[in-house]
Amino acid sequence: MSRQDAFPGWDWDDPDGLAEQLDRFSADVATCQKLEPAAGGLPYDHADFTGLGITGLEFAAFRTAHPDGLGTDLTALRGPDTTTEPGTLYRVDGDRWFTQLDISEPLPFADASVDWVYAEHLIEHVTMPVAVGWLREARRVLRPGGVLRLTTPDLARYLAGYATGDGFLTKHRRRLTTMGFGPPMPQRPAFLVNQIFRYYGHQWIYDLDELRHVLTRAGFEDGRIRHCAYREGARADVADLDTAFRTDETIYVEADR
Repeated sequence: MSRQDAFPGWDWDDPDGLAEQLDRFSADVATCQKLEPAAGGLPYDHADFTGLGITGLEFAAFRTAHPDGLGTDLTALRGPDTTTEPGTLYRVDGDRWFTQLDISEPLPFADASVDWVYAEHLIEHVTMPVAVGWLREARRVLRPGGVLRLTTPDLARYLAGYATGDGFLTKHRRRLTTMGFGPPMPQRPAFLVNQIFRYYGHQWIYDLDELRHVLTRAGFEDGRIRHCAYREGARADVADLDTAFRTDETIYVEADR
């Protein structure tokens, strides 16, 4: 069976028609082997976080790779017998914390609660007003001297790939094909640029200047915002959360509280 035959009715030229299938693809990964609700509710202030051994928040993570992190996502996480609900803290597979959060709403934590906030490929999934509101909340819950690290697809990299034909778009297409994310995408350069805007629930694509814009609107000082490299940053433990499989398309930015 060909890859196309394995995805009947899949038409890459119809992003609206594929939206439901792409949502199902994403939901299929929201599972774990063991999910246990924790007594006592969510941590609220720095003392509560410290008591649980949690130092920071990772957004868009069902199972954060940070041993001292609290993972969060809008989508419910499913275990064999339990499905998460907002407002509850869960232990995932016996060694990580998770709670279900909507970043369009205020974070349910006190000011200056955590030392770091991390989000990989999340900000592009919400509108700019939601992004600014969420970043403002992230700044609020960070302790003085804390760090926010964002990664997101780099608009400049996509446009350079389109303009120069340097092979970036071909590599990106090959990566998504390897992931099994539907049948192989079309090879047309214009399509490969458009898909970053029109698929996966993306709402706004950023370059460095656009990230500075939303961060400063959220209250971060421009002089405390910096462009970083893959797995390089103010805190090695936070920068190490960067995943390797899409470094070529990603921009890395940090902002200090």
